Amino acid sequence: MATTRASGRAKREAEAATRDAAFRCIRALVAALHTSARAVEQRTGLTNAQLFLLHHLAAAGPLTVNELAARARAGQSVVSIVVAKLARSGYVKRGRVPGDARRVTLSVTPRGRSILRRAPTSATERLLAALAQLPLRDVRALHRGIESLIEIIGPHPARAPLLFEPTRAAKRA
Repeated sequence: MATTRASGRAKREAEAATRDAAFRCIRALVAALHTSARAVEQRTGLTNAQLFLLHHLAAAGPLTVNELAARARAGQSVVSIVVAKLARSGYVKRGRVPGDARRVTLSVTPRGRSILRRAPTSATERLLAALAQLPLRDVRALHRGIESLIEIIGPHPARAPLLFEPTRAAKRA
């Protein structure tokens, strides 16, 4: 009986140690991404999300908001908000799709290209590059684990903002 209690306690301690290690890894990941995002802001005055979208727009040429959202793996409404800020700041210009006046294209201005030349790699790009280096089985396991966490604490991935982009609620606070 004492052996059974001891083995149960050892199992609980091992499980707690595994959860602690996972939490430390999440904390380290968030800290590294946060540091990277702050470096982007300090060096460029742009948020991580703005730089990420500007980079994709520069790489792909003129795109619609929907096309840019697909490349950024984000919702159209989230991308529209960030693009509006980029346009107001003169980094992006809007144009019309030839033959379809209803559709708007986005392109990077000379001012936007200038800031891209001196900008560090965005936190989002760093994370995507790291995921690309992982074996697919690890990415699948990571996806399952993070998805389980999100089911518990939210938000749903479709409603999540771009990395380190302030939300309206955060701005009000």
